[in-house]
Amino acid sequence: MAVVFLILGIGCLLYFIALVLSAGLAVSFGGIWVLLGAVFLAVYEVFRRPSLKGWVLGLPKVLRAGVSLLALAGVLLFLGAQILIISGMTGKPEPGLDVVIVLGAQVRGTRVSRALAQRLNRAADYLRENPKTYVIVSGGQGPGEDITEAQAMSRYLQDLGIGEERILMEDRSVNTAQNLRYSFEMLKDNGDTVGLVSNGFHVFRATRIARAQGKEVQGIPAVTDWWMLPHYMMREAFALGKDFLVGNAR
Repeated sequence: MAVVFLILGIGCLLYFIALVLSAGLAVSFGGIWVLLGAVFLAVYEVFRRPSLKGWVLGLPKVLRAGVSLLALAGVLLFLGAQILIISGMTGKPEPGLDVVIVLGAQVRGTRVSRALAQRLNRAADYLRENPKTYVIVSGGQGPGEDITEAQAMSRYLQDLGIGEERILMEDRSVNTAQNLRYSFEMLKDNGDTVGLVSNGFHVFRATRIARAQGKEVQGIPAVTDWWMLPHYMMREAFALGKDFLVGNAR
């Protein structure tokens, strides 16, 4: 049993190193892997050292039971969140939607990031298959971005052959809730059927944020690099819990 926690601890730390090498030290929420690695290695030490194991067994039974129940509840909530996230990764939109909204992501200077390119490639595929559908590209300008995300997205779609007349730009938002709120204000008709394009791990939460704003949308999941997927799904589980707790999603 102890060796399992050793493997998990080392695995988490190695994955953190791989994340840094791939995405840089500024990778969002990357520290969770260091924390998990430290926790797993600490548990391994408890199993390995009789003195530590004896100290833990010497704690009051009520305290040990409470900690165990909290840990079990946390694991079950996390697994439940992962099931919901995965459900958003497998959805298929109906053809002929009136509009698709592409949620913004990081732009480096004037170039879209890999994750944003994946979203735009998926949107372009849908727009080619449904020539009457128009698109709203949504995202303001953040640190390290020379233009708004919406501008960079519009240029990218046009380079893929999507006509400028089909593209509307929402360039004020700085988070998913604002992406959706400001994009909904731009709909040509309140009865428009709407598709929502994002990387698959993000689709479930985004559609629930849209629901909280009074709009039912269909998720259009884009691919995600497999080596980044564990990190994104870990981060998304915490973001999903936060949005439900504060009422941003339902």
